Order: sequence, then structure tokens, then C-alpha cells
Amino acid sequence: MIPVYICDDESLIRINLEKIITEQIIILDGDMGPVRALDDPNDLLEAQKKDSVPAIYFLDIDFPGKMSGLELAQKLRQYDPRGFIVFITAHSNLAFETFRLRLEALDYIVKGDRNAMTKRVQKCLESIVERMQAQRPGQGNYCTVKILDTVRHIPIDHILYLEAVGYRHTLRLHLDDELLEFNSSLNHFAKQLGETFWRCHRSFLVNRSRIQSVHLKEQTVEMDNGDICLLSRKAKQEYRTD
Repeated sequence: MIPVYICDDESLIRINLEKIITEQIIILDGDMGPVRALDDPNDLLEAQKKDSVPAIYFLDIDFPGKMSGLELAQKLRQYDPRGFIVFITAHSNLAFETFRLRLEALDYIVKGDRNAMTKRVQKCLESIVERMQAQRPGQGNYCTVKILDTVRHIPIDHILYLEAVGYRHTLRLHLDDELLEFNSSLNHFAKQLGETFWRCHRSFLVNRSRIQSVHLKEQTVEMDNGDICLLSRKAKQEYRTD
């Protein structure tokens, strides 16, 4: 599920937008939600740090006495570079400014007529569904890893393999020039990364494109940096029948 955020300090707009988006998600049967409606940019930043990415953001532009919607979008882009940003605004001439700031906004919905807003929201969500369906698992170029309060987007081709260690869901992510350790499960990453990675052993998930050779007799998989991963009997049989 891809989270959906609304951030607007006008309660009527916020409530209407939440209803419109929720209704359209049901109609599209999209893998989106839950929808969270907030009135303060800082609350959105705090909430998103605890959630998964990418996410969908419907952002107001004007927050009197607080950071602007453009500033909020810049901060969100640092944390979620692949998220979908839609601006909800009374100003229809923001395209150049968002381009200058490299915010890559999906659309600009002008506040006002509810029917017009509904149609624009529908188009935005349809576009997001199409993009997500077109992107095969593991082919988004990046793998998202959450380590404590930090979220990192790591290029897929920099990943050698993931290794499960110990008994407390500890994973080691082996990169070309770095080793990261955090709490998660191989099942989670197997789903996220898809067919580009191979579960060669219950403790190893390897990048198929980084495999140097498979040693059936020794029951090992050698990566292109020389690292050795274990090969289970089940994976060995699957390899033989491929």
C-alpha cells in the first residue's frame, strides 16, 4: 500500500479532499492508502518519517506563519525522491517555480469547484496507478531501506546480497562499498525486489546480476566481488531445473 497524505490548513478543503480521494481510491481499486489529512506541514514531515515510501502528497501552497507548500515539498523530496506530489492551490501559475526547484509535481489542482477537483484527483490517481503497474518489482532502480529514523534509497545495481543473521530479524545489506545492518526480514525484501533477486538460501537473497558463478558441488554462490553465499538443497534443485 502506498500512503496518501493531504496537507491543507483550510478545514473545508481538507475534509472535501479526503472524501474525494477516498472515493476515487475505492473506484480505482488501487493499492493506495490509508489517507491521512493534516493541517500542519511539520506534522506531515514527522508522520512521513515513520511511514513507508514512496507516498502520494496533496499539498496546499499557503500556510500563513509556517513553511510554504513549496518548502514542504523540497523537504519531502529529500526523504522521498520517488513520491508523487500534487499541489492544491488558488494559484494556477506554479509550473515554472516547481520546475526551478526540481520538485517534479504531478499536477496542480485549483481550489474551488468540487466537480472539477474530483476530475483532476481522478486523473492524478489513474496516472499513479498506471505508473506503479508499469514498474515491475525491483525495477524501480532503487531499494528502500529504513534504518532507525533514516530512510535510504539504494541503487539496485549497488546491492550484492542481503544476509539474515542471528534470531532477531537482523539483516546485513552488502553493497559495493558499504555494509548496512538493520532489523527487517528477507521475505520483505524478496517481495520488494522481485525476480531480479534469488533466494538461494533461507539466510541469503542475492542479486542475480551480481552472481559470478554457482558451485553446485560445494553448494555455494560466488558473487562478483568474491563473496560466498550459501546454496540450499532446494535452491540447488531449482537451479538445475531452470
